[in-house]
Amino acid sequence: MTKEISCRAAGVDCDFMVRSENEEELVSVAQQHVKNIHHGKISKADVLKTAMEV
Repeated sequence: MTKEISCRAAGVDCDFMVRSENEEELVSVAQQHVKNIHHGKISKADVLKTAMEV
């Protein structure tokens, strides 16, 4: 099942979006983006809660 997460869907003014069938990859890429671009942290649970099935 493919899921996607985007900064805009999370209420952040940023064009980042990632889509993957692999939850671990989705979480890892989203966490790296938040760390490197937004200088913050997001938990696996929060990534998965925000992710939408596509």
